[in-house]
Amino acid sequence: MPSFWVEPGDLGEEELVLRGDEAHHLAVRRCRAGDELDVIDGEGEFLRVRLRSFGEGREARCDILWRHRGRGESPVELRLAPALIKGQRFDFVVEKATEIGVAYIDPMTTFRGVVTGPSGSKLDRWQRLARAATKQCGRSRVPRLGSPASFETVVAEYQRACAQVLMAVPDGGRRELSELLADGVGATGDGDGIGLLIGPEGGFTEEETARAVDAGVELFSWGATTLRSDTSAVVLAAMVLERAARDCRPQGGPSA
Repeated sequence: MPSFWVEPGDLGEEELVLRGDEAHHLAVRRCRAGDELDVIDGEGEFLRVRLRSFGEGREARCDILWRHRGRGESPVELRLAPALIKGQRFDFVVEKATEIGVAYIDPMTTFRGVVTGPSGSKLDRWQRLARAATKQCGRSRVPRLGSPASFETVVAEYQRACAQVLMAVPDGGRRELSELLADGVGATGDGDGIGLLIGPEGGFTEEETARAVDAGVELFSWGATTLRSDTSAVVLAAMVLERAARDCRPQGGPSA
């Protein structure tokens, strides 16, 4: 069963209230008093609760059994900057990046991609997709969805906010991602975590690539196949998260 959503203002120390659509979903699923549910607040709180009662105005009161801060979250903070692409394929990026554990999703305008930001309604849609995917996959925190920004702005921000910034380039003259990750996460920026830049269908321009190199961004390729932009964003982000998380585990084995 997917998690239910509680607004921060309805979350107390010992009890919480589910309202509106969330309470309605309980009724649709024929949940009854005494049933145990998983609830998240989208800010990192994961709670196991027991349904106490349904109230008027589509609300459900629950008693908190236990809570776990950060459950389902990666030990590595990954900021993903996918180039804006046409159609609904960016929806796929938002949904799947949420499922695999990306912490930040920063839509990026590039020369060969979509050069103007999306409408407010599309941004709202992406927020809803991220929220729904968070509930479905068992995470406790919704990824932060940034406002669309230019390639230059993203590079500068990631160098400030991340310890390492990587950029995917589909040519064989660069180090492969597997080789780069085998060296572990190295400090090339000023902050924490990892930043990952993914280009549009036509790739980054030579000028964009040169600017990234001058800023200290590490370039990598991923092998012989050519991936679509939305595919590469999800696949490469998953590879980075898996390898970086492995480096964070104790030498004796995976953490409990």
